[in-house]
Amino acid sequence: MSEVCGRIPFRKLVVDGVSPYDQFCSQLAKDGNLAKQLSGAINIINQVANFQRLPGEKFREITPHGEQIKEYEIKKGDLRFYVIKEDGHILVFAGKKGSQKKDIRRFRLLKESHLQSKP
Repeated sequence: MSEVCGRIPFRKLVVDGVSPYDQFCSQLAKDGNLAKQLSGAINIINQVANFQRLPGEKFREITPHGEQIKEYEIKKGDLRFYVIKEDGHILVFAGKKGSQKKDIRRFRLLKESHLQSKP
């Protein structure tokens, strides 16, 4: 991800040639009302990429019990970003606070599909 500068690499998940993260950011740009929060979220991602400790209300682990691949949630205002840790971090999905439960289900489906597609 070009907007992330740090020692931990961040990549975007791509499904059938499309990044859910890019789609989300494009929709935010069209709506035009959450640009400041998006900038703040990218700042948090940069802090994570540089090993900075953050409070749980900004960055927290959400891995279900028994899962091997760690899951994380990055929060800024009404925005949520869902990340897995695998050879660095992979930004899988993004959503808004109001659709958080649905977004986490979608995130986990994308995660499983990604993991199953690996050799």
